[in-house]
Amino acid sequence: MTKKKSLPKLKADCQKVFNEFIRIRDKDLSCISCGQFKTLQAGHYFAVKGYDGLRFDEDNCFGEDAGCNCFDESHLIGYGINIVDRIGKKKVDELFERALDYKQNGKKWMRWEIEELIETYKAKLKELK
Repeated sequence: MTKKKSLPKLKADCQKVFNEFIRIRDKDLSCISCGQFKTLQAGHYFAVKGYDGLRFDEDNCFGEDAGCNCFDESHLIGYGINIVDRIGKKKVDELFERALDYKQNGKKWMRWEIEELIETYKAKLKELK
């Protein structure tokens, strides 16, 4: 009998494939925050730490250089302006609604959801490569 991965390990596996998808999806775009063309990470507008329910939301994550993503405390100013250009005001408004819903109601990830997301993003990566 094979031991199942813990939910945190499963989420980490999913985060890895999701982040790779974001980096490849946005590889020809500039950093969402500063507009420079640099090596990109997957940068979340609503941080994973405070908004776990949005961690795998494609409208909440874009290519962002390491300086902005990890070290620039004001990076969300540029991110907030540029996200509207990337996905449009309507989708940004919907993202804010999902963020508010998460803060009010929370999100408990289920094992099957994470497993399904891993397969979804593996397939999307295959399409991009």
